[in-house]
Amino acid sequence: MKITIIGGTGLIGMQLIKQACADHYFTKINVIVRRSLAFKDPKINELVIDFSDLSSVIKETIGDALVCALGTTRKTTPDKKYYREIDLTYTLISAKGALENGHKQIHLISSIGANENSAVFYPALKGEIERLVSQLPFLSTYIYRPSVLLGQRKSFRFFEYLSKGILFVLSPFLIGSLSKYRGISAEKVAQKILFEIKNNKPGIQIVESNEIKFNNI
Repeated sequence: MKITIIGGTGLIGMQLIKQACADHYFTKINVIVRRSLAFKDPKINELVIDFSDLSSVIKETIGDALVCALGTTRKTTPDKKYYREIDLTYTLISAKGALENGHKQIHLISSIGANENSAVFYPALKGEIERLVSQLPFLSTYIYRPSVLLGQRKSFRFFEYLSKGILFVLSPFLIGSLSKYRGISAEKVAQKILFEIKNNKPGIQIVESNEIKFNNI
């Protein structure tokens, strides 16, 4: 199976690439990024681009499933207009281009609390992206809503660091319906995405953070 990953330099993106490279089920991995990967493998077709060229590049990318792992932060992108362009516009360009080029599945990494009706910018934006992607006629549409991601980033994020500390203290009390707020490793999220790519269940699937788990891993 051939997959396309857009946004492969983040925590989840890198885990997806490494795990897919180690899995014989995946024969080719198209990775569209703004800067070259440190990780190399014969399966990887790396496309380092200026995202203004995204529309033409994605239409030339052959694959069965698209994984959208794009994202930025308020620290690196304080301008809300540009933030929206990266998260929403680039995601839709890649989704529409991949659909036109024969990709049957889309796997969108969203966020816990995504809600288009929220008064807060980030969850409202994520909710809007979910709605727009869900309207595209893919055979399978998966939307993942992970909580705070656990893993070692290259750059320090103060508020994420603070959130991890708070969740570490609160985790024993986050049970039942609150369990989805526990932190989750990027490795587990990537495992779940690759599992569902193989599963390929038709329709729209919403995967909450507490559903990203396996009994056999």
